[in-house]
Amino acid sequence: MSYFLTLPQLQAELKHTQAKNEILLVAGGKAPDPDWLTTMSKNREIWCADRGIDACFHNKIKAHHLVGDGDSATQDGWNWAIEQGIPIERFSTKKDLTDTQLALKKISESHPGAFVILSGVWGGRFDHAFSNIFSLAGATDLGLSSCAADEKEVMFILNGPEELHLTLQDRPHAISLLPLSKNCQPVSIRGVYWELDHVCLEQHMPYAISNELVDENNKIQVSVENGCLGVYLQWE
Repeated sequence: MSYFLTLPQLQAELKHTQAKNEILLVAGGKAPDPDWLTTMSKNREIWCADRGIDACFHNKIKAHHLVGDGDSATQDGWNWAIEQGIPIERFSTKKDLTDTQLALKKISESHPGAFVILSGVWGGRFDHAFSNIFSLAGATDLGLSSCAADEKEVMFILNGPEELHLTLQDRPHAISLLPLSKNCQPVSIRGVYWELDHVCLEQHMPYAISNELVDENNKIQVSVENGCLGVYLQWE
């Protein structure tokens, strides 16, 4: 029943997740490193949310779908998508949902039960990052599993009951647990300096941050029974 995911900096096993497809969705925040993006684009279907097309354009990575209103992508990037024959779903700028939310909805309709790797999330405006992370958390209601990732930051979205096993290729600078719902309980983490054993994490007091690996250990286990938990790792 486990789902296995490989990123350049880690390998993950999600014990209670099953996904039928794996989609790389590139949003319009800080563009991921070209080498990281090129590696991640291999053998995956690629979607872009508006300005995310620019990251693919600059690295000559042909996306499979482009969704958005076109208000943040460069004209060169948008024109390149047209020239490449990339299917485009263009929306009015006067809309309720963000481009990323529209892309997640379209993915859930075309690939039910997919695992979405959302990149182009970090950096830039806080409100955009906030919206993207909580949109991923809410994508569970669309039947999607997910993480947000680039070469420096990764966050797995765990909806309990779930157990995450990580094998790290590179040693992260920080490991944090972020309650994305009002309460997450019970939560446990092993393989770090400050371990937790069946605790309740509350959204209004997110104290389980800036943890670190023990000695030369490169494995982490995190579990949550109830609630939505973000498992965040950062590399310098």
